[in-house]
Amino acid sequence: MNISKTCMTVPVAAFGLAMAFAVAAPDSAQAYQCKSTVVHAEAHANTRIQARSGARSIWTNTAKSQFGLPWSVWNIADDKSMTCNWTGNQHWCIAEAKPCLYVVQ
Repeated sequence: MNISKTCMTVPVAAFGLAMAFAVAAPDSAQAYQCKSTVVHAEAHANTRIQARSGARSIWTNTAKSQFGLPWSVWNIADDKSMTCNWTGNQHWCIAEAKPCLYVVQ
């Protein structure tokens, strides 16, 4: 009996949450503003995964120091590129992107 009560509350809660977002969406315009400046970050590491992660982390910190925290999100950056190479003893990666800001009006 408790299982059916639990199963019923999850869909009802999810429906209520979805409706809250649906009601709010038409009233607000959402867009991205992007800088024209490309932020460049480079990282060296023993593995490609570590070098990629390091380059993204450095890109985030550089964008944050130049433009502020809201501009430092890699996932919404524009013109992103990640180039990685092997130097013979280390991987190095370069992350480049234009920082963007998610704007709700």
